[in-house]
Amino acid sequence: MTDDTHRQPIKGDPLPDGSEYARHLIDIAADMVVSVDENRRIKLFNKKAEEVYGYTADEILGQPIVQLYNDADEYKRVGAMLHDQGRFTGEITGRKKNGDLFPVFVTAVLLHDADGNIVGSVGYSRDLTSEKKAAAVEREYIAMLGEEKLRKEVEHIIRHDMKSPMNSVIGFSDLLLEDGDLSDEHKQIVKIIYNAGIKTLRMLNLSMDLLKIERGVYVLNPQDFPLLPILSDVQSDNNTLLRTKRLSVHFSINQHPYSGQAAPGAGPLLIVRGEEIICYNILANLFKNAVEAAPPNSQITLAVIDSPAEPDFIQVAIHNPGAVPVEIRHRFFEKYATAGKTTGTGLGTYSAQRLTETLGGRIRMETDDATGTTVTVLLPKSRTGTGQPPSHRPINNL
Repeated sequence: MTDDTHRQPIKGDPLPDGSEYARHLIDIAADMVVSVDENRRIKLFNKKAEEVYGYTADEILGQPIVQLYNDADEYKRVGAMLHDQGRFTGEITGRKKNGDLFPVFVTAVLLHDADGNIVGSVGYSRDLTSEKKAAAVEREYIAMLGEEKLRKEVEHIIRHDMKSPMNSVIGFSDLLLEDGDLSDEHKQIVKIIYNAGIKTLRMLNLSMDLLKIERGVYVLNPQDFPLLPILSDVQSDNNTLLRTKRLSVHFSINQHPYSGQAAPGAGPLLIVRGEEIICYNILANLFKNAVEAAPPNSQITLAVIDSPAEPDFIQVAIHNPGAVPVEIRHRFFEKYATAGKTTGTGLGTYSAQRLTETLGGRIRMETDDATGTTVTVLLPKSRTGTGQPPSHRPINNL
């Protein structure tokens, strides 16, 4: 570019006539090399300069170098510094043949003849576009890391601070349940508040464990527990939305309808192994998604299957008549995959998959515009396969 480079002051023309070897070296240089005469008209323009600026040497030789500048004042500033100090080093804005502007780092020095008269200048320059973009990306990444760190710190503080009021909700609800003057109806209401507090506290604890799961350092503490209380909780937690959308729920165990009473396949066959709050979180996320996706006045199907085809697992299949949007079907379990939900984060199915895998289970999704969507979770079965674990208390009575 203008007054382009050489690192030491040079006496005379850097390219004496017949110096083909020197011309070849300049043409294969990785940097742009441009030389001008005493009137700042271009007399050397190497191959790299042609590539970057878009001019051929034949087009540009003899032309004022100012046309390679975007700013005439910048052109004058470089010229003045060359005249006063004998060299210039710095960044300018170059202009290509097609009018595009780009950042250029230039080092230029004056040329003198044997008598000390100025005969021009020569310099080399480098297109900084790629470096600038890389630096911008790096700054953006560093800023993002800072924001992410701050977000995690805020979330940690919120989780920590929420525990205290939730403990108060649980504690006072427990005291109220001991009050003999409460009516049965009021006791039922207090139990709902108490259980909601217990679930919230456990979910807060689980949210901190999710980070460990993401990092692959979570240590599972598996225990045996019955599945039916969790499925009952999952339904009752969505009663308001079910009523609002006028949805019904068909619950079956091994293809037998189940309404809370003993049924074929219930009891010891429905003891799973893992961590109860993780299992609750998986099924709560998936059931809530199904309720939200189901068309009004339709039916949610909740089917529990203990199949010889999967002897080590109990299957829970949740079906709704709605179809998963085409654009996210192939990435249904990916983080942030969501469509059509103004408040959706795309984390529910992702966390369900990660938590299922943490328990040693499997999860899959099938969807079709005609038949709707079924998400099937395979949960590890109790190793003993019989009996209620003696120390278990259902999640609603913790």
